[in-house]
Amino acid sequence: MNIAVIGAGPRGLSLCERLIAQASVNQQSLSLTLIDPYPPGGAIWQTNQPQSLLLNSVTSQVTLFTDETLGTGGPINPGPSLYEWAKKDGRNFAKKNQPSLVLEIDNLDPDGHCSRALYGLYQKWFYQQLIETLPPFITLTYLQENAIGLKLKQSCYLLETDSHSFQLDRVILAVGHHQVLPTEEENRLNEFARQKGFLYSPPQNAADVDFHKVKGGEPVILRGLGLTFFDYVTRLTTDRGGVFIGSDHLRYIPSGNEPLIIAGSGRGVPYHARGANQKQPTEQITPRFLTTERLRSWQVQGPDQSTEFFFYLQKEMELVYYQRWLSQESEGDQAAFQAAFTEQFVRQNGATDVLIDFQIPRQNWLDWRYILDPYERKEGQSLRDFLLTYLTWDVTEAAKGNLTSPISSMFELLKDLRDPLRFMLDHQLFSPKALKETFWQSFVPLNAFLSIGPPLQRIRELIALIEADIVTILGPKMTLEESDTFVAYSTNYPQQRYSAEQVLEARIQSTDIRRTANPLLRQLLADGIAHPHKLYIPEEPPFYTGAIAVDPTTGQLLDPNDQVQEGLYCFGIPTEGIHWLTAATAQPGTNAWNLRQADQIAAHCLTRFLPEAGSRRQ
Repeated sequence: MNIAVIGAGPRGLSLCERLIAQASVNQQSLSLTLIDPYPPGGAIWQTNQPQSLLLNSVTSQVTLFTDETLGTGGPINPGPSLYEWAKKDGRNFAKKNQPSLVLEIDNLDPDGHCSRALYGLYQKWFYQQLIETLPPFITLTYLQENAIGLKLKQSCYLLETDSHSFQLDRVILAVGHHQVLPTEEENRLNEFARQKGFLYSPPQNAADVDFHKVKGGEPVILRGLGLTFFDYVTRLTTDRGGVFIGSDHLRYIPSGNEPLIIAGSGRGVPYHARGANQKQPTEQITPRFLTTERLRSWQVQGPDQSTEFFFYLQKEMELVYYQRWLSQESEGDQAAFQAAFTEQFVRQNGATDVLIDFQIPRQNWLDWRYILDPYERKEGQSLRDFLLTYLTWDVTEAAKGNLTSPISSMFELLKDLRDPLRFMLDHQLFSPKALKETFWQSFVPLNAFLSIGPPLQRIRELIALIEADIVTILGPKMTLEESDTFVAYSTNYPQQRYSAEQVLEARIQSTDIRRTANPLLRQLLADGIAHPHKLYIPEEPPFYTGAIAVDPTTGQLLDPNDQVQEGLYCFGIPTEGIHWLTAATAQPGTNAWNLRQADQIAAHCLTRFLPEAGSRRQ
């Protein structure tokens, strides 16, 4: 059987490993081709990118290997986590392949954040292991080219790359973050900059931006306060020679080459800092409200259980918050007191009467308004002072740790409860309207804000940069206009306006398949082999989720008539909008979702056969 995997990032590599593992069980002959214009690791994880750009997960909680928790029944091929590999084989591998990473490996912390380059090196090593351990009946070939066209021909696929043609039985798209066409607004801003001789940089990965074009000593507007924002700030400050001194409270010593950064977003505050890690890689909190029994009961009831689900998700977070608060405040037999509280809280569905009965002071009750909109507490302070107070609170809570701080612990819980959410998605237990409005448009950005934030150090650095007057953060609802220059302001504070001749979109590109600039994906859409996924909501226009349409159970592409394209699969980021958090890394010992899905696609590839010639839609 001939199979091509297009995309050699973590998902493409996982697919290759799973295909090899599945084929090895029955000694099935397999010719496997892995295609990517970049070396193993793909575009995002290049080993020669600046080491200042960090992986957001801690090193002990990243793996590419399956383990005994894999729940799909596939063969298990255990191996080291990123941290374990670094300490055992990483140094020698780096000396031969990327010597600049040796010092980082020597100082690696299992609860710290490594560079993206180092994660890329782990992926290169992983690929080398696949090559070195191949059984004789399987071949794996790496083709460092672009895949540019795919046609259906009777019972096979014809794939074109920059300089090769292949006839294939199966094709799996694992293309990751694909290039997209600019929006109308981005085109307008770019044209304005071109006419004025200004700088406008569209959304893109920080490793791909030419920061040399950004003039030091002059204002630059950054749009976005998520993870990418911190990458941009790092490239414009310490990567230009600035230095942070101190430990807990940092002070920034400028180099003089920094621009004056004006940054904003819709929410008006950056993502929360990740709590200092206190968890073992396999350690996860067991839900008390979103139990397997309750989820299965909803499955029987159907079809829209969104109100109940998000009510109980909130109660899960509140329970963890109060458990951690009680463990800090209660005296005597803490375990018994906390157990009694937990029992009552669960029994009464988190009613406030339980807080009163257990004498939790009102001022210590969880303030959801502040969590959802920190500006609720802005009274009398200047915007700068308010933000410094807020960020200092965030750092203080994060520094306590993700098993100690009530705040950090409940944010961390959102990671542990991803599978119940995926259960709801997989079993279609949200109505199309709830899926659009409650899940994708409301919960997903809120979850990113609360639980997918930067390393704690980045918020400490941001505080120092604000104090040094290098960074200014606008309030909520950032607006960017064109006048004699670019002008940025918060609609909540319109009197505070900032002008600049430089604008950087400090955010990654949209994954909306309708705007893809990837030639292969564009051709598949144009030829009717694939189409954009959409939700049908009564009395509303169809809602395009941004995903490429796939059968969610098999990962196979669907044509515009929602007919399965047998043997043609898509895995990962282009399916975001059907699947959720497709860019997340796999965590060891947790039955990681992306490894489960890779295993399922591999098994389906190898056990299903293409229809007879002429039966496929042309």
